[in-house]
Amino acid sequence: MPGLKKQKRNKVYNYGRNRSRVRKQQERTTKFNVKVDCKAMKDNWDNRITMKENMAAMGVALNANAVLPFAGTKKSMINSLKRQKKVPIAELEKPEVSLPEVISKLESEANVVAKQNFRFTITQVQLITYMMDKHGMDFSAMSRDPKNHYQETTAKLKGMVTRFISIPEHYAPYCKERGLIAPSEREEEVKEAEEESEGEDESEMVEDEENIEDSDDGSGSDEEGSES
Repeated sequence: MPGLKKQKRNKVYNYGRNRSRVRKQQERTTKFNVKVDCKAMKDNWDNRITMKENMAAMGVALNANAVLPFAGTKKSMINSLKRQKKVPIAELEKPEVSLPEVISKLESEANVVAKQNFRFTITQVQLITYMMDKHGMDFSAMSRDPKNHYQETTAKLKGMVTRFISIPEHYAPYCKERGLIAPSEREEEVKEAEEESEGEDESEMVEDEENIEDSDDGSGSDEEGSES
């Protein structure tokens, strides 16, 4: 066939192409080599089947729109016409879930309350505390303050102050330094114990100094007696 001869004739071997890189790229993008970050799904993932089959076996929806009962305008009109003409409407068949433990693991992970790890920098804490001391909760006055070097807006300053108040590690020392909250009984006990230990250390140091002076006096008298 002339067409095949023409195709063979036009083929030229490209010596500048890195075929190892091309093969690795094709392996990365193939549907049988999917990168899974979730540990619960990664432990039960089967690379021999496609991603859609894996998700269906675990009971996880690949396309949320296909699972939800909501239908668009076009689909609802088609269903209404089918009802008028008494045409059966195809219902979605639920796939068989062969790995239900994945769903339970995902639900348990989702129920864990995430801890707040966000903290302001020292410079931001100094700015926020200065603004709160000077302007209280007047955020518009904060935005006009000369120390607002970064020209933060009223909404941004409001969000920073609200976030600052929601973090106990920032807000509790701020309130204690300004006498807004009284220290707890536990803290008072710890403070008293520290003061007592400091007093004991000072008394021990004084006794040690006295003992050293007494020993120095005794050694001096012994030397005088030996000389005589």
